[in-house]
Amino acid sequence: MITLPAFASYLEKEHGFETIYVERGEGEDIPGIEKVRDADLLILYIRRMTLPDKQLDVVREFIASGKPVLGLRTTSHAFENWKEWDPKVLGGNYHGHHKNELKTTVTVADPDSHPILKNLDSGFVSKGSLYKVSPLSNDTSVLLLGSVALGNIPDEPVAWSRKHGDSQILYTSLGFPEDFEEAFFVGFLVNGVHWLLNLPIPQHRHQGISHFDSRKIDINAFEPLAKHHRTVALDVRTPEEFAAGHVPKAVNLNYSSPSFADEVAKLDRKRPYAVYCKSGGRSARAAKIMKDLGFQYVYDFSGSMNAWQRAGKPLTK
Repeated sequence: MITLPAFASYLEKEHGFETIYVERGEGEDIPGIEKVRDADLLILYIRRMTLPDKQLDVVREFIASGKPVLGLRTTSHAFENWKEWDPKVLGGNYHGHHKNELKTTVTVADPDSHPILKNLDSGFVSKGSLYKVSPLSNDTSVLLLGSVALGNIPDEPVAWSRKHGDSQILYTSLGFPEDFEEAFFVGFLVNGVHWLLNLPIPQHRHQGISHFDSRKIDINAFEPLAKHHRTVALDVRTPEEFAAGHVPKAVNLNYSSPSFADEVAKLDRKRPYAVYCKSGGRSARAAKIMKDLGFQYVYDFSGSMNAWQRAGKPLTK
């Protein structure tokens, strides 16, 4: 996952929340999921997992306690061993999606119907496919609608809220990576977090992920990104610095080398990159070069090795 760590960092920096991020391991488990028990809100972005019973029980117990849940996109089909999750908890009815090449136009169902919709624009166009979810449970409140410009395909709900027992549920089938670049979507999520926690809705408009400083990440966001199997932890220090100790599985490209830009240009631009150096200066400049070259997901670890070592994190030589 490359978007949630950045969003978590934004919630901390801009809204003062304390966040804990855990993600899927190599197999069918989520290391550290027991930390959820201490949380006030659970945000889920999961797809077709068969969690061990003890780990799935953590989610069940969280909801049974009456705490709120925010589900994103594939979370409608999160658990292979809890098929009732979507209809019983989310109130949904996921049964596939429309063609990937069809963009989804997102609009507000009724601007005055819910506090989550305050201070949002009229909508946006998502590159993500439109999920087929109708009909929903009768007790859902539809917040956002999605449509595709093809034939007589009916609109589909793309965000709704409901109660499951004492637990307040908010779900959206949005959450495609580029959705996080949209001010509308970020604002919807931020408002949703506040509403689920019974906090006042922010009275200002928000910015998309490409404009707020979530691309410059701290150690809390860097660590899970660096461990993710798709992310490249890119160390831009000198080879000598790299050999003295580096983040596990990191790749070294020397920013000070005259051929740095040429070497970077050879990398896969579809992969996410978590860039670091010693203190953050070289990583910031390297990240800018990568963005100028068209890399889509570049995250600059502002604290870099100084912060990593202060936190006592492991090094590889």
